Amino acid sequence: MNILIIDNSVAFTGAFKCALNEAEILNEHRFVFVVPRHSKIVGHLEQKNLQVYPLPLRELSKSASGLLLYPFYLLYNLIHLRKIVRREKIDVVQVNDFYNLLGALLVASGCKVRLITYVRFLPAVMPSALRKLWLSAAGRYAHKIIAVSDAVLQQLPTSEKNVRIYDPAKLEEHLGDVGKRQDKVRLLYLANFTKGKGQEHALEALAIALKTRNDLELIFAGSDMGLEKNAAFRTALMYRAEVADLKGAVTFKSFCDAIEAEMKQADVLLNFSEAESFSMTCLEAAFYGLPVIATRCGGPEEIVDNGKTGRLVEKGNLAQMSEAILQLAGDAVLRAEMGKAAQKRVREKFSIENFKRSFTAILQQ
Repeated sequence: MNILIIDNSVAFTGAFKCALNEAEILNEHRFVFVVPRHSKIVGHLEQKNLQVYPLPLRELSKSASGLLLYPFYLLYNLIHLRKIVRREKIDVVQVNDFYNLLGALLVASGCKVRLITYVRFLPAVMPSALRKLWLSAAGRYAHKIIAVSDAVLQQLPTSEKNVRIYDPAKLEEHLGDVGKRQDKVRLLYLANFTKGKGQEHALEALAIALKTRNDLELIFAGSDMGLEKNAAFRTALMYRAEVADLKGAVTFKSFCDAIEAEMKQADVLLNFSEAESFSMTCLEAAFYGLPVIATRCGGPEEIVDNGKTGRLVEKGNLAQMSEAILQLAGDAVLRAEMGKAAQKRVREKFSIENFKRSFTAILQQ
C-alpha cells in the first residue's frame, strides 16, 4: 500500500520517532510524509530516502491571530494534501495525533482513502471543548483509531474503531558494557525541555536526596525544539539549579543522538512527567537495562513493573521521588536486578513482531 503520514512535529519528538519506526518496520509498504515547513525532521526523512512534503501546518493557538488564521491554513493545506494524495496514489492516510483535523477533512471532502487516527496524547489533558471536537471528528471519519496505551484507550469514547497498539521497542545494541563512573551515581533525565515533562521536580528531588548522600549526579539531555517558550523553561531550570547550589551536581546537555551510550553510562533514568500517553524514553531505558523511576502519569505505568523493573511514584510527590532515588542509588545489586528484569519485560511485551502483527491486521481490513 501507499501510506501517507501527517506529523505536526517541528523537531525530533517521540511521536515522530514512532512514525519513522513504523515506516521502517512495515517496509513492504511505501510511506510518504507530510510535515511542517521548516521542521527539523525534514532532514531525517530525506536521509532515510523517504518522500516528504513540507506544508505550512499550524496547530491551534490561543492568540487572536492564530485563531483567525487557523481555518485558512486548514483550507490551504487540505487543497495541497488532496493533490499529494492523487499524485502519490495514496491508499491510507494516517494522522499522527488526533488533534490534527486534516485527515478528517480529507475524508469529509470526498477523498477516497482509508483514515487511521493515532492518539498519542492523553485526551484528558486537552481542553474539554477541543477534546470533544477532535474526538468527534476522529470517531466520525477515521476508519481506525489507534491508542498507544491502555491509559489512552480508557479515555476514548467507546467505539468498535478503537484499538490499542503499543509502540515497538525498535532498538539495537551496538555497544557492550560501557564504563560507568565509580565515584558518582548518575541519574539521567532524557526529555525535551517542555513544561509538564517534570524536570523541575527532578531538581527539587535531587536537592532533597543530596542531603543524605553527596555522590549523586543529574544529567538533563533534550532539545528546546527551537521554541522560545521551551528555551525560557530550560534557562529557568538552569537558574534554579544555580540558586539551589546544585550547579556542581547537575549537567545540561542538548538533544541526544547517542541514546544507547548515554543510557548505558547512567545508573537510573528519571521521568517525572505530569502526563504521558506512552513513553518511548522509559521503553528505551528498559531495553538497555536501566531501571526507571517514573510518575504514575499514564503510559509509564504499563512499561515499569513497580518494585521489579523500577519504581513508580505519585505526580509531584517530592518525598516519594527522593526516597526512590536514594533507594536505587544505595543498592547497586538492586539496580542490576531491576535492569535485567526490565530488559526481559520490554523485549517480550513491546516486540517488533507484536507491533507488525497488530498493524498489518488493520491494513488487511
